[in-house]
Amino acid sequence: MIPYPTVQDASVALGRNLTLFETVWFDYSATKSDFHVYCHTILVLFLVFSLAPLPFVFVELTGWFERFKIQPKVKYSLSDMFLCYKEVMKLFLRVVGTLQFVTYPSIQMAGIRSGLPLPSLMEIVAQLVVYFLIEDYTNYWIHRWLHCKWGYEKIHRVHHEYTSPIGYASPYAHWAEVLLLGIPTFLGPAIAPGHIMTFWLWISLRQMEAIETHSGYDLPWTLTKLVPFYGGAEYHDYHHYVGGKSQSNFASVFTYCDYIYGTDKGYRVHKKLLQQYCTALRALGSIMILVVIGIIGFTYYALVVANYGPSLFLGGFDSLLALLVLALFHFLLIMLLWSYFSVVVTDPGGVPPGWRPELDIEKSDGNQEYSSLTVGDSSSHIVRYCRKCNQYKPPRSHHCSVCGRCILKMDHHCVWVVNCVGAKNYKSFLLFLFYTFLETTVVAISLFPVFLVFFTDGDSDVTVSPGSLAATFVAFVLNITFALSVLGFLIMHIMLVIRNTTTIEAYEKHTAPNSPYNLGRKQNFEQVFGKDKLYWFVPLYTEDDMKRMPALRGLDFTSRSEESEPLQSL
Repeated sequence: MIPYPTVQDASVALGRNLTLFETVWFDYSATKSDFHVYCHTILVLFLVFSLAPLPFVFVELTGWFERFKIQPKVKYSLSDMFLCYKEVMKLFLRVVGTLQFVTYPSIQMAGIRSGLPLPSLMEIVAQLVVYFLIEDYTNYWIHRWLHCKWGYEKIHRVHHEYTSPIGYASPYAHWAEVLLLGIPTFLGPAIAPGHIMTFWLWISLRQMEAIETHSGYDLPWTLTKLVPFYGGAEYHDYHHYVGGKSQSNFASVFTYCDYIYGTDKGYRVHKKLLQQYCTALRALGSIMILVVIGIIGFTYYALVVANYGPSLFLGGFDSLLALLVLALFHFLLIMLLWSYFSVVVTDPGGVPPGWRPELDIEKSDGNQEYSSLTVGDSSSHIVRYCRKCNQYKPPRSHHCSVCGRCILKMDHHCVWVVNCVGAKNYKSFLLFLFYTFLETTVVAISLFPVFLVFFTDGDSDVTVSPGSLAATFVAFVLNITFALSVLGFLIMHIMLVIRNTTTIEAYEKHTAPNSPYNLGRKQNFEQVFGKDKLYWFVPLYTEDDMKRMPALRGLDFTSRSEESEPLQSL
């Protein structure tokens, strides 16, 4: 309690007039005991925990800054975040509230004061720097211990329930962890005691930093970007993303401990490997084309040169059978190669430079309440933004790290074709699968009689040389393996076409089977293969289909809601 009855008495005791802040502090605390003032710490923490995450809640719900979301595929609803807040508040009242009463003697012993004069700005800054450094170092070692097997399974596992953290989840933890990590928070003020206001400012800044670190957004304009060796949201998000097995990025605020003790190697290796992986895929693609051509060439030798080619000159049924097999094989081979190289050389569809969804942008410019900018769900009609390409992207498009750009209606990046599979080459890809299955099946059936000779004792009617027999055996195994593998892949993509969804969308949350683009089997099929039936089995589109079907170009897709609008207006 301030030992002065009036402001004038305080001024006389200090030998100067009170500053504005000191006057306000006098009015606030003059009639309160030190214990009463200290108990207001819980109010400070409650306000910080309740209010500081609200901007990130707003950002998450509106999607305005989706371009800066670290894990854009993870979405949290208002109910999800409220549930987290409710659990945190229960823990807050049970643990933190109790601590306020039992830790007061230690605060007195440490020498934290609540009277006058108030500390100077330089004193506050110096103490805060000391507090942050002490907290960061001690927190590092406690956090690292919590990732040992016992510590994680018994205590720290609760905090890692959020693999993609949110602001309200920063204090979400086991009660024992709250107590343990409270030690670094109080250690700095105990070593370098100051005023209770400095203490309140310290715990407020520390919790606000933790909330930002757990926000899930790497915002480029935050002031913490100016702090040397600061970790930040992207740095700590990796720790949560890896989960219990993480032995990296333990530091709470700065990165120097992780650097000194080598516990940021996993993070640095991860980023380096990701870059190398993309580079390796690009290099591997060229090799895979040679592999495909090699398999086709080897199959051609086994079927045509070693077996059915010579049979053409035997006469009778053998010649007729050989002619039918070779005609069907060459037809399927031509269609396979046509479809394959069509996938390889056709641009899957990139977002045009400077592309802007004019209708939605006009709405957002003219309506302050329009909050649909940059929402990351690919099944949504709202405007989306790629922070890697730094441009808007249409619905259903995704960024490919290997190609280094956004792909229209991206399905996946295929190593076998050295290309992304997207809006403009998806039909060619499906036909490639279709003709590959037919061709490998025909080859396997055609070579099966000769394949059986490999297991006989030489009493078969089929006579082939040992070299041809070995080539036939290998070709049969290769083709039957590819036939079975491609069949499963083909069935999967047929189901995707029927539902009008992509591989990426099928694995995203809140998508498939109720995709808004599911217009019925007929229209879904036409959005991939076109309306002209004569072109369904060739990797081409008619000019009329390209003009009247925007979905084939990958920039605009009809949804069920748009289909129903004309009916509702009648």
